[in-house]
Amino acid sequence: MSTKYKERILIVAKDETLLSDLTETLESTGYSINQAGNFEEALSEILLSDFDLIVTEAELPDLSGMDLLAVVGGLRPGARVIVIDDDLSAKSAVAVFRLGAVDYLYKPLNMTFVLMQIERQLEIKRQGQKAPVLEEPPRPTEIPRDRARRLDPRTRPAALVLGRRQFKHINAELNRLLSHVRANFVGLIDVDGNMVGAAGTLEDYDLQLLTHALSIDHSAQRSLADILAENKFHSTYFQGDHSGVFIIEFGSPYTVSLAVICGSDVKTGMVWLYSKRTAAIIDDILKTIPQPKSLPRLQS
Repeated sequence: MSTKYKERILIVAKDETLLSDLTETLESTGYSINQAGNFEEALSEILLSDFDLIVTEAELPDLSGMDLLAVVGGLRPGARVIVIDDDLSAKSAVAVFRLGAVDYLYKPLNMTFVLMQIERQLEIKRQGQKAPVLEEPPRPTEIPRDRARRLDPRTRPAALVLGRRQFKHINAELNRLLSHVRANFVGLIDVDGNMVGAAGTLEDYDLQLLTHALSIDHSAQRSLADILAENKFHSTYFQGDHSGVFIIEFGSPYTVSLAVICGSDVKTGMVWLYSKRTAAIIDDILKTIPQPKSLPRLQS
């Protein structure tokens, strides 16, 4: 009799066909499968059993996969979570990754690809369990400059909270920019990496490209700004073989980044023209938000 541990997977789906197909595929591969058709059933399963992986639909009959994702982080931090959406949503993709999901898939599903992603995540979990635990993690010698500015109440950026009217106005401008420059995707991102507004389609490759572009160290730009006695450069352009990413940072006290992803064959000057015009309009919208109360200065 085999005593090999069978990894446990919980599938949470309102789509009965998806639930059946995933269960059949994974059980035939040798995994132990539990099922749930809504949030309440899934919560009961999670409270009763420990799972190596949870696969959940984004939309459930009672609550949502996002709610489930938030609960899993507290109850079963060792479980990895994959979210399946009915179609690709840039806003949902950013949200699920920020809540701790390890993968975001969307329909129509290729079951072979889904199985590959599941096996990949379980392998990562296995390797993590084998990794040695350090008695004391290495401590950084100093807080990076940008992070230090965000932690200091005197210099950290103001939190951006949009009203419904402002949100609709901003998204209308993003959609207008999308059509003008024939972009693949246009998004407005705040200083914490939250997607404030979006238009177009954000593929997995584009999401990686955008994340990299927003997090890259702009040391060369800072050096050039110093040489030219500038405070900083507010616009950046990255060009690849197939895509180009335009980023314009603006706004005070609510600093945001307007990101535009286009094919590499677009007319760069035209994209900059319309993007800067859109940034100016959105900047005016942000100025209608009540100013945050100033914090008391710290003693030196």
